[in-house]
Amino acid sequence: MSSNFRGEVFKLCKILQKNKDAKHINELVHNLSVSVERKETGEVRHTLHGDFAYVAKHSHNQFQGYLFVDDNVEKLDIPIPLRLEHLTKEERKLIERGHRTLIRFLDMCLEEINKKSKIVAEAINPYFLFKEIKCEQSSESLLTDDEMSHAVRAFKEGKVYKTLLTSKFEYIFRNIDRQKMSILVGTLEKEIGKSFDEEIPSDLREFSVRLMEKRPYQDITDVMFSFSILMIALKESLGAVCQLFYEAICGSELIVLNNDNIIRIENSSTNAICETYKVLIQGMYFDHVSNGVRSILLLDCDLENEEHIHKFGMITAMTCNFTMDMGNTTKFTFVTVNEEMIYIQSITNDIINVGLPQIEIRQ
Repeated sequence: MSSNFRGEVFKLCKILQKNKDAKHINELVHNLSVSVERKETGEVRHTLHGDFAYVAKHSHNQFQGYLFVDDNVEKLDIPIPLRLEHLTKEERKLIERGHRTLIRFLDMCLEEINKKSKIVAEAINPYFLFKEIKCEQSSESLLTDDEMSHAVRAFKEGKVYKTLLTSKFEYIFRNIDRQKMSILVGTLEKEIGKSFDEEIPSDLREFSVRLMEKRPYQDITDVMFSFSILMIALKESLGAVCQLFYEAICGSELIVLNNDNIIRIENSSTNAICETYKVLIQGMYFDHVSNGVRSILLLDCDLENEEHIHKFGMITAMTCNFTMDMGNTTKFTFVTVNEEMIYIQSITNDIINVGLPQIEIRQ
């Protein structure tokens, strides 16, 4: 029986955690992020290159953020007293190897889509809306193509990928340039993001109603909507994988919410876009690699009614608090992800069930 995409991705994370070269990147990111005080002497080893890591992590774009900051140290408008210094040549090489690992995986996953439409493949790439950075072509991935091949194959066996690939999406977007595609992708991502709090924007809500009533494609806007939503689903899926790979390379462990640390599940809800949970746990969550947002977690617990919950999710918000009655607590808000690492599965399932509109090509 073949494994699903999510399972294959976790296998690669385990390989990365054991990779000897990844441990050097792990050590570098730690030294860039964490100050250490020696109790015996009171001596403090400050973070490397000032506040470099703090600024680099701001956009939640993994190694891309480090490379962008290094390229633009003198150009960035940062508030005082933040201070930035360039990476050394050797440090830059280490970060580039981490980034190359993620980029190579993306290239393999999007190879067939790229052959049909370069602009669509670019739009599905998680780094599409970020500024471009330059890497040495000689930098090598931490994973071989053979090691990544099973996960790539599993990605291409996903329902959303197959639905999009077998359509004539290249004709829908053939007259859209990079600027227009950026506006389309950026706008739709913001609209989807608003759905996390159950307030679905009107355009998405009305489209989802038409999907459920099997009358979705009333005009060209609806047609563009359906294709674009599948593209965003794949983009966010690959983005979640990039975050998992980044955290695995840098030594982070999967966040697990279980009966040992959960205080209560404050809310769970499902709307036409996604399924959302809010869970309060004991203790303050801290990870020098990531601030938690966009990280993947596992909710694995038994409820009082003996129902067992085993769900993976992507964190959309996280709040740490100290109260006298409960002490240190952390509240995680997250959207569940399915086996294809997709969190807007409610609406993608509806689109797949209805079917994409047939595209007629006129010569």
